[in-house]
Amino acid sequence: MHGNRKAPSLMLALLAATFLTPPGVALAAPGDALGPEFQVNSVTSNSQIQPAVAMDADGDFVVVWTDYGGQDGDSYGVFAQRYDAAGVAQGGEIQVNSFTSDRQQDAAVAMDADGDFVVVWESYGQDGSRNGVFAQLYDAAGVPQGAEFQVNGFITDDQADPAVAMDADGNFVVVWESDFQDGSFNSVFARRYDAAGAPQSSWFQVNDFATGSQDNPAVAMDADGNFVVVWDSYGQDGSFDGVFARRYNAAGAPQGAEFQVNSFTSNQQKDAAVAMDADGAFVVAWEDGSQDGDDYGIFAQRYDAAGVPQGTEFQVNSYTSSHQENPAVTMDADGDFVVAWRSDYQDGDNSGYGVFAQRYDAAGMPKGPEFQVNSFTTGSQQNPAMAMDADGDFVVAWVSEYQDGSGYGIFAQRYDGAERVEGDFDGDGNADVLWRNTSDGNTFVWLLEGTERRAAQSIGTVPLVWEVAGTGDFNGDGKADILWRHTGNGTTVVWQMDGFAKVDSASIGKPPLVWEVEQLRDTDGDGNSDIFWRNTTTGGTLVWRMNGFTKTVVGSPGAAARPPWEVQ
Repeated sequence: MHGNRKAPSLMLALLAATFLTPPGVALAAPGDALGPEFQVNSVTSNSQIQPAVAMDADGDFVVVWTDYGGQDGDSYGVFAQRYDAAGVAQGGEIQVNSFTSDRQQDAAVAMDADGDFVVVWESYGQDGSRNGVFAQLYDAAGVPQGAEFQVNGFITDDQADPAVAMDADGNFVVVWESDFQDGSFNSVFARRYDAAGAPQSSWFQVNDFATGSQDNPAVAMDADGNFVVVWDSYGQDGSFDGVFARRYNAAGAPQGAEFQVNSFTSNQQKDAAVAMDADGAFVVAWEDGSQDGDDYGIFAQRYDAAGVPQGTEFQVNSYTSSHQENPAVTMDADGDFVVAWRSDYQDGDNSGYGVFAQRYDAAGMPKGPEFQVNSFTTGSQQNPAMAMDADGDFVVAWVSEYQDGSGYGIFAQRYDGAERVEGDFDGDGNADVLWRNTSDGNTFVWLLEGTERRAAQSIGTVPLVWEVAGTGDFNGDGKADILWRHTGNGTTVVWQMDGFAKVDSASIGKPPLVWEVEQLRDTDGDGNSDIFWRNTTTGGTLVWRMNGFTKTVVGSPGAAARPPWEVQ
C-alpha cells in the first residue's frame, strides 16, 4: 500500500502475509527439531564425554569433547567435529591437543561471527605442575592457526575448569579456576586475547571475595567484546554455594564490583551458566538445591547490558520430581534464549537422566512448554551444551549412554529458531491480521493461531488522512510495528506495538509525497525492518536503514527503475 493512493473500500490489510513476503510459513516452526538427533563422535571405543559447542552468526558450528579411550595415544584427549549450518559434517573429527602425555580434558570452545574458533582445555603435567590451561586457535575452515599455547602463568597445583567466550571479530577471553593462587583454596582468573591469539592483558583475578572456594567459572561476551564472568562462591551468600558475577568492558576494565546473582540463598545455588546477546544483555542460569520443592531445580535471572536485573529470578523447569541439574544456556543476537538441563527419570526411562529445554523470548517470556531433547532414552542422556546463531537457530549436544555401542558417546540435535513472522503482533510465531475501517479510521488487530481468532481488539481510531504504509519489526523485538503515512503532507510515523498495546510512537521524517513506501525489509540483517522508498516520477529508489525510530543510514541501492518495472 502506498502513501498517496486512495484506500480501497473496506481495506483489509493482510500485512501479516502479503506485504513483505509471499503467503506461507517457514518449513519448520520456531523451536522445531531439524532432522533427527545425530552422533557426533566417529571413534566409539570406550567413552566420549564432556561436550561443548559453539556456533557462528550463520549457523555453522563445532562440537568438542573429551575422548576417554586413548584415541590420542595416551589416556584422555580433546577432539572436535565441524558442521555447516545445515548440520552436514565438514571433514572428519579433529584431534585438538598436540601434547598427549597423561590427560587433556574438560574442553570449552567459542566461535566468532565468521566461524573462526578457539578451543581451551586443561592438561595434566604440561605446565610442570599438575593441571594447566591450554588453547588452540582455528580458522573457519578448521585449520590450526599456530601451535597450542599455555594460558595460565601461575602453575602451582591446579589451574583447571576453563571457559572461553569470543566476540564477533574473534577477540576472546579465557577464565579458569586456580588453586591457592589468592591464598584461599580456589579462585577465578582470566586473560584476554586478540583475534590472532596475542595476549591483551596479563592474568587477572576476577573474584574479590576470597574466603573459601570460588570455582566453576563461565563467561559470555557480546559482539563488541564486553563480557561477564559468573562463578560459584562458597559461603559468600550466607548458605553454602551461591552464584556471583562480574562485568567487564571490551578493554577488560571491571564495570562495578562483583554481585550476587541468586536471591534465594537457602541450601546451595551452583553450576552457573551464562549467555549474552549482541548488545550486552545477558541471562544467568543455575541449579538450586531446594527452591522448586523437590531436590534440585533450574533457576535463572535476566540482566540488561548495564547489569541491571530485569525482573526477579524465575524457575525454568516445570517438571520438579527428583533432580533437574547441569544447566546450559544460549542466546541469539536479539536476546531470545534457551535453557537446557538434565532431568532425572523424566524421559520415561527409569535408568537415568534425560535432556530437557525451555525457550524464552527476549523479554523472558516462555515460548511454549519445556521439551525433551533426546530421542534415545536408554541409560542416561546428560551434560547438555548449547549454541545459537544470530537468528535463533540452535544446537544442543549431550552425552548419551550405550547409544554408540561403547560406553558414552556425543550426540546432538539441531533446532529451528524464532523466525520473524510478518504481521505477528504478539510474537507467538503466528501471523496476525490488521483491519482498518475506511469510514471512521477504526483500526483492529486479530490475533490468530491457524484458523482460530484467539483475540481481537481495537488499537485506536486514526483520522483517515493517515494510511497504513506497512508493518515491520523496527525495534527487533519480534513483534510487528505499524508504519503510518500522512496522505496530505508525507509525515511518516512508526507505532511500536506489543500485541494490542502501542508501546511508543514517533515521527521518522516527512518525505515528499512523490516518494512512496514500496517495501519494509531487513536489508542489513540486523533484525530491524528497513524502509525501501521509490520515487513515482523518476523511478529512483532509496533505503532508510532503521533502528527503532532512528535512521542509521540513508542511501540509494542503484539506478532508477521506471515503469513497467514494479517491486514485487
